[in-house]
Amino acid sequence: MDGGDRMLVAAGLTAAVVVGAFVLWGPGGAPKVRKRRGQIAGLQNLGRTCFLNTLLQALAACPTFIEWLRKYAKSDGHNSMITTLYTVIEVVNGTHESARGTPVCPLGVLQALRAAGWVVPADQQDAHELLHVLLTCIEEETAGMAKKPGCLSDALGLGGGKAWSALASPASPPSGSFGPRPARPASAAPATEPDSTDPDEPETEPPPLRKGVSRSFCQLSGLGRRWACAPSRPAPAPPFNGTLASRTHCTVCSTKSPIRYDKFDSVSLSMSDAGTGPAGSYALAGLLRAFTSPEMVSGVRCGRCAPRVDAAADQTTKHIRTLSFGKLPACLCLHISRVEWGVGGLSKRGEFVAFPETLSLAPFTAATQNRGVDISMVLSEARLRSGLSALKAAGAEASAGAERALYRLTAVVVHVGGPRSGHFATYRRGNGFESKRWWYTSDTLVHEVSLQEVLRCSAYLLFYERAAPPLNTHF
Repeated sequence: MDGGDRMLVAAGLTAAVVVGAFVLWGPGGAPKVRKRRGQIAGLQNLGRTCFLNTLLQALAACPTFIEWLRKYAKSDGHNSMITTLYTVIEVVNGTHESARGTPVCPLGVLQALRAAGWVVPADQQDAHELLHVLLTCIEEETAGMAKKPGCLSDALGLGGGKAWSALASPASPPSGSFGPRPARPASAAPATEPDSTDPDEPETEPPPLRKGVSRSFCQLSGLGRRWACAPSRPAPAPPFNGTLASRTHCTVCSTKSPIRYDKFDSVSLSMSDAGTGPAGSYALAGLLRAFTSPEMVSGVRCGRCAPRVDAAADQTTKHIRTLSFGKLPACLCLHISRVEWGVGGLSKRGEFVAFPETLSLAPFTAATQNRGVDISMVLSEARLRSGLSALKAAGAEASAGAERALYRLTAVVVHVGGPRSGHFATYRRGNGFESKRWWYTSDTLVHEVSLQEVLRCSAYLLFYERAAPPLNTHF
C-alpha cells in the first residue's frame, strides 16, 4: 500500500469517527463533564419544555423537598414519580454518583407522568399548572403507600408499571406521550378514580382461577388477610401542603361559623385588589394583605337568624368572610397571577412586584388573629396578680410563632413573553455550602448572578422554605 492509499484510509477512518461522534452526541460534540461535585447542570429542551425545565430547577433548590423525596424514594428502582423526580434533581444538582454530564435530559419525568395517567400536550404549557400536576401525582403515590403495609402483588413484583430510566435519552421519546386526555386535563384536579389503563397496550383478560389451590397459596392468602387487618399508616404529606383557615361572621347577630380548613399546594395572589406604594409599585406583602383581607359576602344563611329548616330561602344575611393561613407548609410556593381577562381578551401584567429574601407570614396566620383577642383579654384582667405573667407567656408564644412563620427565598421563576406564549427561566440558590450563591438557569444556560439581580426580576413563581431558627442572617 503506497502513501496515497494510506492517506485515503486515514481520512476515511477520521470521517467515520467524526460521523459517529455526531450521531452519539450531536453537533456540540461530547457532553461536558462538570468539574466538581455539586455543580448545577442545565436541562435539555425537548421541544417547548422550558416550563418543565424551569420547574425542575426551582424544586432542585429546595433542600426540604429533596430530603422528603429521598426519604420516600424506593431503593429498588420502582418506576414512581417520587423516585424519578428525586433522581433527576440529584443529577441536576450534581450530587448523583452515576451521572455528572451536562446538560441533563428530563424525559424520565414526562414518562413518569404518562405512566401515572397524565399527558402533557406538545404546545406551550404553564409552569404553575405543571407544579400542581406533579404534586397531585406525588400525593396519589403517597396515598397508595398509606392504604396497607404491603400486598401480594408488591411481593411478587406485579406492579404492572413499565420500566424506564430516569435519565432517558431524548433520541427515542415515548410514542403517544403528547396529546390531550379528556378524562383528566392537566389544568384540573385529578378525578377520584384515576385511569391507570395504558392506551398503547391491548387489554387482556386474566386467566380464570381453578378449583385446585396449592397449600403455599393458602398460606400467602392468610398472610394477605393479616396485612389487610393491620392498621393503615398515615399518608406522608408533601412539604408544599398547607391549609387555609376561613370562617364567616354574621353582621346581624355576630354569630361566627366554625373554622373551615382547605388544603393548598400553592397560593395564587392577584394584583387587581392589591394596593400600590407611593411610587405606584406593588409589594408581596400588599398582595398577601389583599389575599387575607376580610370581604363582605351576601346570600349566606345564618343558623341563628333563620333557625328553622323550612324557612324561606330569602332569609339570608350579609356575612364577613375572613381568610388566613392555618397550617404553614415547610415549602411555600406563591404564584403571582399576571394573566387577566380584559375587554380585548387575555392580557399580561408586567408590573414589578417587590419581594424580600426573608418573608414572615406571621401577620397572615390564624394564630396571630386569635392571639390578638387573647392578649386583649389578658390586658383587661391586668389588675389580677397573674395578669403580668400571662401577658409575658402570650408574648413568648407570639415570638415563637413568628419564628415558625419565617421563610427564606430559594428560587424565582420568571416568564418572558405574552399571555399565550413565551419562555420560562429560573433564578435559584446553589447547593449545600454554595447556598448563598445564586444562579440563572434557562434550559442549558447556567451562569451565576447576584442577589440584587434576583430581587429586581419580574417574579411569576416564588419558592420559599421555612427558615431554621435561629436565623443567622437577617435581610
